[in-house]
Amino acid sequence: MSDELLDVEDADDDAMPPRSKREEEEMDITPMIDITFLLLIFFVVASKMDPTQTGNIPDADNGLAISAKDSAVIFIEPGGGDSPAILKRRDQSEFSKDEEAQANEIIEYVTNELEKSISKNKDQVMLLGDGDVKVSEVTRVQKILGDEFTDMEFTYIAVKEQ
Repeated sequence: MSDELLDVEDADDDAMPPRSKREEEEMDITPMIDITFLLLIFFVVASKMDPTQTGNIPDADNGLAISAKDSAVIFIEPGGGDSPAILKRRDQSEFSKDEEAQANEIIEYVTNELEKSISKNKDQVMLLGDGDVKVSEVTRVQKILGDEFTDMEFTYIAVKEQ
């Protein structure tokens, strides 16, 4: 009986043709590319791209205590509607409304403030702002300061407590 089983197994092996290796078929990725472009188009159309959109700055719970006496201070107040923010010096005199002239005045003011008290090690700028000031205005002033005073490590931003 065992001989018969062997014969049957041998007969099955002979009847089945040997497996030939399949040639690797190329994968058609055209549908995947189509779906990728459709998703890309959907997200571009559905996303809201508004460069004037401002973010809300959260209220600060704690912060590092920085002395205003040891800083060049610039006050930032919100402008009405679409008008730019109002920038003021420590003595409450306003900077120019023209952005280019304002940048030059900010640089001159900060330079004078830093030179006044070299003995006191005044080497930082503090931007004091209202909670309603647009983030883009604060960023614009920071960029002016960062471009001119490359050796200054920190620009501190303070928000009035309510």
